Amino acid sequence: MPTRRGAAAFSFDSIPVAALLLELDGTIRTANAATGRIVERPPTKLVGMTIHELAPGIGEHWEALLESARIDGQAVDETRFDGPSGRRDLQVVLSIIEVDGQPMVQAFVIDITARRAAEEAARTARRIAEEAARARAAADEKLAAEQRLESLGLVAGGIAHDFNNLLVGVLAEASAAREDFSLAEGTREALRRIEAAARRMAQLTRQLLAYAGRAQFVIVPVAADELVDELREQLARVVRPEVQLDLSAGAGTAVVEADPGLLRQVVLSLVANAADACRGRIQVSTREISRDGAPFWQLEVTDDGAGIDPTTLAHIFEPFFSTKPGHHGLGLSAVHGIVRRLAGDVEVDTRVGEGSRFRVHVPIALGAEPAPPAHTDPIPSIAKLTGTRVLVVDDEPSVRATVRRLLERRGATVVVAADGLEAEARLRDERFNLVVSDVAMPGCTGYDVLVTARATQPDVRVVLMSGYTEKVRGEGSEEEADAFIEKPFTAKALDATIDEILKGK
Repeated sequence: MPTRRGAAAFSFDSIPVAALLLELDGTIRTANAATGRIVERPPTKLVGMTIHELAPGIGEHWEALLESARIDGQAVDETRFDGPSGRRDLQVVLSIIEVDGQPMVQAFVIDITARRAAEEAARTARRIAEEAARARAAADEKLAAEQRLESLGLVAGGIAHDFNNLLVGVLAEASAAREDFSLAEGTREALRRIEAAARRMAQLTRQLLAYAGRAQFVIVPVAADELVDELREQLARVVRPEVQLDLSAGAGTAVVEADPGLLRQVVLSLVANAADACRGRIQVSTREISRDGAPFWQLEVTDDGAGIDPTTLAHIFEPFFSTKPGHHGLGLSAVHGIVRRLAGDVEVDTRVGEGSRFRVHVPIALGAEPAPPAHTDPIPSIAKLTGTRVLVVDDEPSVRATVRRLLERRGATVVVAADGLEAEARLRDERFNLVVSDVAMPGCTGYDVLVTARATQPDVRVVLMSGYTEKVRGEGSEEEADAFIEKPFTAKALDATIDEILKGK
């Protein structure tokens, strides 16, 4: 070990950093002025103190530092010192030297408080930047997912509209043909099966339209918890007998603005989805929550199934996406579309192996009273339409032909138009008692036909029909149709609609 004889004779005050000379047991022999500035004490007051008293953090492993200095020639340590002016971060460099033939410990102390603060600030800045980057990435991913769902919604809505037009011919013709009691029972049974299949296909298109946000909404104040409670028996039939279904409605008298039928579909679809995934238990609960200061009704459906992996989770609300054999993948997509139309949202909390929790949030309508239950009047017997002139308007030939045949079977005189422009021309030149018009037609819509009908023939009755089933009032128009019928429809539904609006005329 190199020896520096007479080192104690040097003036430590000339050294620009804090310097101390200590006995091997940690007793301070001398300290310079820079040391006094760091510890905020006169250097003379430090003489005789031990390192354990002055800096407990160093004192705790003093012996280990000495051993390191003996082996490596020096030892470096960091500690924090609490002085009158606050906490400081210090770096200590120790070495063993000879002074007057005796081993002593030479210590240099560097104040690294500013450096540590800068490093911490840099770490904080990096962390904030990383969090901001993750937030931007999450926002971009959410936007991309929303755009993807929106694009799929447009495609799904178009498919459902065209499919509904085709189903009009199947469902209406089959239901009308069954009225012929001269047919053999085997033929009538075949027609019943065709009609049943068409109804199932129509239900699929309704789910597509719900996902696309194009389903017919009859918005009324709904006592949400009462609606859920009324579904108890129906929900019990959805799940397997061995599955425990717990239902707890805790939102009290909360009222939401919704279509009761579609809100029921949300509850049933979520429970059916949970039933497919669960091992033995499903929990359905509701409560009132606050979001951004506004009250919301929350529906929560929890299962104890296998959970959803991240790749699958990114697609669960897309139509026709399903991981279950034999499923069409429209249930959750319809839920997403319905809740979105109600100004709400759907959240999913899931972990692989730990089950899934779906939460639906719908705004509560403060001060609203639930709508009274609807009473259905008996449908009057079908009467002849002899002497009734009807204008049928649709750009789909099969729909025109089907509606024409259904009306002519009742004795009506039917004139058809292939589009809205032809219909408007006929309304100006001919007199009609009834107009049955499609809504979505190129160039001139059913709403335009409605306005022309009201202007040219104020007493004419107008029925609008559509596979989109969105509304009865046209954009920018105060005119309303006398009735609206959703495609596809049965012969009986068309008959009942026409009889109702012609009643008393």
